[in-house]
Amino acid sequence: MKKHIRILPLALTALLYSGLMSACDTNSADTEGTVLSAAVTEQTAPVSTAEKTTSAEQTTSVSSSETSPAETSETTAAQEEYTATTTPLSVPEVTGTPTAVPETEQTTAVPKTAAAGSSETRDTESRSVPKETTIQSSLTEEQVSGQSESVISQETTGTVSETAAVTYDPYAPFTAKESGLRPYSYDFIGEKSLYIYDALMTAIEQKKTSVKFSSVMNLTSEDYCAVYQQIYNDECSMFYLDTKMQYAVNSATKNVASANIFYRYSNDEIERMQSVIDSEADRVIAMITPDMSEYDVVKLFYDYLAENVVYDENTDNCRDIYGVFADKKAICGGYAKAMEYLCSKVGIEAITITGDADGVPHMWNMVRLGGEWYHIDPTYAVTESKVGPYVRYDYFCVTDEVISRSRTVYEQDYKYPEASSELCNYYVKNGLVADNWEDVKQMLTNQVLEASKEKRLVAEIQCSSKETYGDAVYKLFDRTQAQAIPIMQNALPEAENKYQCENISYSQDPNTYVIKLFLEYTD
Repeated sequence: MKKHIRILPLALTALLYSGLMSACDTNSADTEGTVLSAAVTEQTAPVSTAEKTTSAEQTTSVSSSETSPAETSETTAAQEEYTATTTPLSVPEVTGTPTAVPETEQTTAVPKTAAAGSSETRDTESRSVPKETTIQSSLTEEQVSGQSESVISQETTGTVSETAAVTYDPYAPFTAKESGLRPYSYDFIGEKSLYIYDALMTAIEQKKTSVKFSSVMNLTSEDYCAVYQQIYNDECSMFYLDTKMQYAVNSATKNVASANIFYRYSNDEIERMQSVIDSEADRVIAMITPDMSEYDVVKLFYDYLAENVVYDENTDNCRDIYGVFADKKAICGGYAKAMEYLCSKVGIEAITITGDADGVPHMWNMVRLGGEWYHIDPTYAVTESKVGPYVRYDYFCVTDEVISRSRTVYEQDYKYPEASSELCNYYVKNGLVADNWEDVKQMLTNQVLEASKEKRLVAEIQCSSKETYGDAVYKLFDRTQAQAIPIMQNALPEAENKYQCENISYSQDPNTYVIKLFLEYTD
């Protein structure tokens, strides 16, 4: 019997690979500069492209298919009644933002004499005699950016569970809950998809290489592919799952009867790699102390990723949790999956979100604290300033409204939870939200003094409105105002560790309304 292999085009691979690499050169909203005195002519130092890219994303698209998109060939199936057909399926893989990318800086010396007030169709042949068709599909890397270009869709559209309304104190002492939570999307799939999901996960967790399905379920190829894709995307612990799919379809009923499962590594290698992951994840979790709240635990995980993992898209496991916990290298898909993994280990609900950040494919998280959902972006946590690297909290527990200023969430067949609470926002929790100019001055003065106690590099606040932010930026940094200078100078006498005031570096972000002053210590 003649066997056929059909390969359909990888829709967006070439586009993502060739086009998105240039997107990483776009400017970020978070910019850094140096305050000018009113008596000094403004001078801007030449800035390299890398310096202009504050938290800008470098993306790549990797096709896991070993054949070219237009290639057609023949093969011999394991059994005569099987026809092998290869079809590429898009599966999300997200790239993200390089860590420790310097913020755009402008450097101008302020004279010592300056006054204090200056300043990403499948086709099966029919047969007269019922036969099964083995469909082998290869998942591309496009969808990790959230762009699903396949014809697969989920059966049902879910709604947010009523339990989402249950709230509790996110600042109460944390008690770890049962781990092993299924992803958020699991609660919104239909009966057939749930059957496939459970059967596949049971087989995968036991490292089986095949799974059979009941004929009474009438499973279509679209049903199977959608669920496999969902598992690949959302089960953050499945770092060893291959992008290749192979399933058997009855040519008369078009129902999926069985499927083969492929793994990236041998069982022994998977066991070794999992051991490494567990060891490091357990080490991080062991840092949780009895006095920590749920908020503190999530911040602990956020800080760990920011301070220990380097952005690197040139490693084999940069998109999964092994890259994070073993290699300490990842891109945004790795950061987001690692955050979800750590949270799930202690029973905190977390989701990976796919979308665009400033027009570039990206992945971040949502976490549930105190019964309320928040957006959190660990990839954007580390930024480097002129005075050194620091942890950035601009996107730590923010609302839908804030995230929408710089992110576009890709559409899903289920609804993401609403994020409207500001209770666990970093700046709200720490009392760093200014409502007017007087608040800005006082809070920045206090933050400079607090930062100097531990020689922290950043004194930061958030403005409560666009109007307050605009007013503060003008008065602090416009060269005719430059009020950041007297704020720094007036706080200096009381500062426990002295800093220089000749060159005052700062950053401003019109998306989050966060303003930062950087302290360069003299001792």
